[in-house]
Amino acid sequence: MDRDAQARLLLEQLGEPGARCVHLRDGREHHLFRVQLAGGERVLKVPRVDGLPDPFDPTRTSSERLLGEGVAIGLAREVPVPGNYQCHTTRPPCATMDFLPGSTAEQALERGQLDVDQLLRVCVQMGRMLANLHSVRRTGDGGLLPELEVDASGNGRLLHLDYHLGNVLGRPKLGVGWEVTGVVDWTCARWGPPEADFVEMQVSVFIMNPRARDAFVAGYRQVAQRAVDLAEVERRAAREIRRRLAVTPDEGGEVRGYWLAFADKH
Repeated sequence: MDRDAQARLLLEQLGEPGARCVHLRDGREHHLFRVQLAGGERVLKVPRVDGLPDPFDPTRTSSERLLGEGVAIGLAREVPVPGNYQCHTTRPPCATMDFLPGSTAEQALERGQLDVDQLLRVCVQMGRMLANLHSVRRTGDGGLLPELEVDASGNGRLLHLDYHLGNVLGRPKLGVGWEVTGVVDWTCARWGPPEADFVEMQVSVFIMNPRARDAFVAGYRQVAQRAVDLAEVERRAAREIRRRLAVTPDEGGEVRGYWLAFADKH
């Protein structure tokens, strides 16, 4: 069954067989659709048959990931997220949420809508938002969100763990250049050490643009008032690069050369 037929089947299960449904840009784990339901415009999120498994726990089911995403979105502070998130026990499971306008920072960069200085300003905004996210501390048993790794201090913070330009929405704004308006795709969210949440930006942006990392860390520290252990970020990033290359030796695209040099150095 193709993705559009699957979306139609799910809308029937949700009691909305005639809903307008427009395919959006997919993620690596889910198909996304903009749908007009009786309650308003929503995004329908459907696990891909060929989607990548959870990189931190391949045994985690699609339903567990969507439920965890809903929990993380509900816990996030001072971070714009999709509202009214709902998980549905359809076959396959799916989720719906309010539609957030805008395009991703990755798309804006690809289209030439962000120059170098604007990218740095976006990184400052992203750093501030991540610091707000990390203000949420793990309590009790952590609920439906798993722990990234055992933290003897018991001081785990809420982590997005897929925080990069492709999961940050925004739009042009006069006097700002480009304003971040939302953070999406929380299915990898966990509790853990803050430095782990810098890895995706390190392997995709910072590895080629150290100034972007400086801007990101500056924004983070404006809110968090704590130092970032950049050596720890680099160790984790090198480990992640080696993991990805072991799974898919030709992965990396335009950053592959940077990956190889970075992994060799660290």
